[in-house]
Amino acid sequence: MAELFRTRGVVERIAIHLSIPDYLSLASVSNFTAKTLGESIDDGYFKDRLKRVLILINPKHSDDDLLADHHPTNVFDSIKTSNHPKKTVLLIYRQLKTFILKIRNLEELDIDDYELSELFGYGYQTIDQAKILQNIAKFIEMDNNDELFYNNQRDKIRKLIKNFTKLRFEEMQEQFILENYDNAYELVNVLTTLGEMDLIVEFFQQEYKFPIDFFPQTILDLQQNLIQDSLNDVINDLVQFFNDKIKIIDQAFGENLPIMLIYSENIINKDVINGFFKKECEQNIEVIPQIYLSLLNSFIPNLIDSRNAGGNFKSILINFINLYFEPLVVKFLNEEIKSFEDESINDIQFFENELKQQDKLDEDHIYKNIMTEFNTEDAQNKKFELLSSFTKIFSKANKDSNEIKFKLNFEIINKNLKNLKNFINFELCYKIIEKAKSKIEIFQIFNNSKHSIVDQSKINNLIEDLFIKLVSLISKYHIKPGFTKAMDFLNRYDPTEFKSLESIETSTTVEPLIKFTELINIGDLIQQMIDIFYNNELVQKKILSKDEFLNNSNQTKKQFEVQLDNFVANGLNIGIDKLMAEIEFLYNTIQLPNDFNPKPSTSSSSTTTHDNEPIISVGPTKCAQKVVNLLSNHINLLNGSTEMGIIDVFQQEIGERFFQIIVKNIKKRIISTSGSIILISDLNLYYDFIINTLKQKNITPLFIGLKEIGQLYLVSTQDSKELGKLIGDLSKFNGIFRQEEIYDFVQKRADWFKVKKDVEKAMYGLGITDCVIV
Repeated sequence: MAELFRTRGVVERIAIHLSIPDYLSLASVSNFTAKTLGESIDDGYFKDRLKRVLILINPKHSDDDLLADHHPTNVFDSIKTSNHPKKTVLLIYRQLKTFILKIRNLEELDIDDYELSELFGYGYQTIDQAKILQNIAKFIEMDNNDELFYNNQRDKIRKLIKNFTKLRFEEMQEQFILENYDNAYELVNVLTTLGEMDLIVEFFQQEYKFPIDFFPQTILDLQQNLIQDSLNDVINDLVQFFNDKIKIIDQAFGENLPIMLIYSENIINKDVINGFFKKECEQNIEVIPQIYLSLLNSFIPNLIDSRNAGGNFKSILINFINLYFEPLVVKFLNEEIKSFEDESINDIQFFENELKQQDKLDEDHIYKNIMTEFNTEDAQNKKFELLSSFTKIFSKANKDSNEIKFKLNFEIINKNLKNLKNFINFELCYKIIEKAKSKIEIFQIFNNSKHSIVDQSKINNLIEDLFIKLVSLISKYHIKPGFTKAMDFLNRYDPTEFKSLESIETSTTVEPLIKFTELINIGDLIQQMIDIFYNNELVQKKILSKDEFLNNSNQTKKQFEVQLDNFVANGLNIGIDKLMAEIEFLYNTIQLPNDFNPKPSTSSSSTTTHDNEPIISVGPTKCAQKVVNLLSNHINLLNGSTEMGIIDVFQQEIGERFFQIIVKNIKKRIISTSGSIILISDLNLYYDFIINTLKQKNITPLFIGLKEIGQLYLVSTQDSKELGKLIGDLSKFNGIFRQEEIYDFVQKRADWFKVKKDVEKAMYGLGITDCVIV
């Protein structure tokens, strides 16, 4: 046998399968084995042992670690890096050798009855025993080359540690029951050293479980509103509960095991937020801000400091509250935006329904009155409801039926036109805007705590979203339908359909245009309210800048303003059409055929001109006065209700369209020399209106040109050559009319056929009689 240990290969093969004690024994057999191991095996063998327990190998590392004061309790703690693996392993082994040999000699069957005092003697405290057991386990883990021996030793130490842990855990339980937290503290340290943190945490959470009957049945009244005093009581009870546990944990655990954070998170999550408070919030989502802020502002500040949790204890609890309350807060904020949208749409729909019901009542009333007035068979036999089909009611082709139809149409259209301004409601929009402001106040509640998860940035985003929703709702569900309906009625208005000569004489306004401008005033007031809301809630609070053109809020506001301007422009175009139609109607009905071509009186005493035309009193016609009066009542309708640019466009359009109607009216008349004085009076009246009332300089040249047109009719028949010269001088007409147009005007002279030759000769250089056929 001795010969085997003189063979290098045999020694090497045996050595790599030996435990550390056996390896050291082999090295001591002879100089040959020592030399063989030292030359070829030692370095790799001992490096592998250290790597098993994560001790780094660094040849440049100093030997200071090996010179330190080592004990069985700290040998692994003080050695983290080695420059000489064999020396390091030998140092560790020497410190633990006594215990390792005792365990090696211990029969596995005797472990359960083994007294640990036999292993440690009486010189070690319980905490030291725990450390030594851990170091022994680590050494055994390091010594795994002899697999059978390794498994045996590992099983032994595990059983010893298990028994030791069980005893210490039972002692700790007893100390907690006795409320002897100082003794419990020592045992907690022992168990922590053994790595039994989970066991300790589980024990404490079970032993100090959150009471099932801690919370009241509810903190809401019968209407599901929050009872603030009840909430305050709950918060105070929570403060007392947590402060009691902080004291116990600090005394029993100190700073070794941060159990307070684990314990607190579990209760805050499962019992406080996702338990009681979530149940209350599901009953009434509106209580979420008060509960959330009470936790941040009343619960956290009143907690005492926790040595176990460290200096960031309260900050960490705030993070827990924010983490587990966030889903409720997010749900609340989303519901606030959603509820604002739903409530606003409901308000608008309620307004629309009331308007429809009132329309139905009004139209039924109109129908009843008309049927009562005529007392026809229809009135006796038919139910009084709004006509669904004129065909059914007016099936009788008789006079009464036609009159009923006429009056019914007239009264209903008249009612609708009078009610144009009701299609958009200022009070309704004011109510919706106030609702939006109240939502902002709710959002700002979350800013009452500097620790709130809803910071100012999130609040700003919410306010922007709310503003976009506000403008979009008012625009889509109220402004657009209101103006569309109003313009539809305005479009259907025909001033010639129902007007009698009698009403024309007394009418001084186009009533639908008046009502539409009132609607524009309401729209402008609503826009001003939105502007005020925008400036106060978004711009002044620096949520956004007016110059951020790509900002969604700014774009939404701009789109609303453009939409409103388009409705105003389109409605005013329709209104101007109706105003011009009214003026044309006046010209067609009040302007008499002989206004500009008076007939000579048959009386022998009547006075005539040298052209044998009657001399008449000077002054504008009744029609011209009526037209100017009508225009005067409409040109300033928009003043103060919209931008000056829109007012200018409106007035210029009226002026230009009026000019065209005057031209059209002149071309329809026969005008005598004496009648020209009346025409000139009318044209002067129109000019004065443009200069002094309309005051739009861009269209003044048009009416200067018109005044010159009046001069075409003032020239007598005898001065027809002068008339020709007058026509040829285009500068007199301010460049407004072409020569062909002037020629058209001249053809309306009563003596046209008498002056035609001279006029054409002046215009073209020759007359028809100058032409010779060859």
